[in-house]
Amino acid sequence: MELTRRELLGLGLGLGGGALALTAMTGCGPTDADSPLRLASGERGGTYLQFAENLRDRVVARGPGGLTVVETEGSDANVALLRAARADLGLCLADLAAERAGDLLAVGRVYQNYLQCLVRSDSDLAVAADLSGCAVSVGAPGSGATLAARRMLDAVTAHGGAASARQLPLRSALDALEARELDAVFFSGGVPIPELVDHPPRSGVRLLDLSAPAEDLRRTWPEFYRTAEITAGVYPGQRDVTTVGIPNLLLVRPEVDSDAVRRLVDVLLDEAPRLVPPGTLGVQYLTESSLIDTAPIALHPDALAAYRDRYG
Repeated sequence: MELTRRELLGLGLGLGGGALALTAMTGCGPTDADSPLRLASGERGGTYLQFAENLRDRVVARGPGGLTVVETEGSDANVALLRAARADLGLCLADLAAERAGDLLAVGRVYQNYLQCLVRSDSDLAVAADLSGCAVSVGAPGSGATLAARRMLDAVTAHGGAASARQLPLRSALDALEARELDAVFFSGGVPIPELVDHPPRSGVRLLDLSAPAEDLRRTWPEFYRTAEITAGVYPGQRDVTTVGIPNLLLVRPEVDSDAVRRLVDVLLDEAPRLVPPGTLGVQYLTESSLIDTAPIALHPDALAAYRDRYG
């Protein structure tokens, strides 16, 4: 299932960072354990969607109930769908969840996203400060990457010209980069991002090192950002670079059936190797000690009970 841009705009997304305008929205989710849950995920070519599809397959294989994956443009769209009761579960970056999640709860912290900034191989951009005055995509209109990307741009352009920021879906942004309509593309996901593996640009690209703003974000918001290394060779011709890692949370509406929540915990714990997209590097949180660390979002009480049943 894929939401159209018109539907996302109807949820108040795509305007100035994804403001929520949900008062007119109505919806009702599953009220029993055997009804399929709706999981708001991400855009085609991204890690969110791959993870969501893997989770769906494992949930369906276990039965009863089930899981339907809803394609969106990312974290901001997912929170909007959850708060409008048009989704029951949603993947969300922790920094954005802290600002937008409201009374939503968490099933677990599932893996770490990496904020990545792609430039052309022949670009003169050498360090993050060079982004001053450049044309930059900061993520899709409903993506969570936009928040961290804008914070990075604020840090690097404080003493230079402001970057010209646009919000484009990943594929459109990569096409614009190749056409030299953009100088850089921010996106958030696992390493490597599936779209660049499956459909690499015809011209060469590389990741920009973000060491300086990464340290600024870590120092200012240590609860959300940690400096992270992306090693050479993850993408063709790429050198070691530094960026920030951001935890991903699996959010849930409080009304979702308790047995369904407990089954999700079982899948996260028992099927962890099958949930991580093949070839993905970096930090995974699919262990009991990491899954329960969902701050600043509280664990769903039935998720907490399920973890305690397993581990005391």
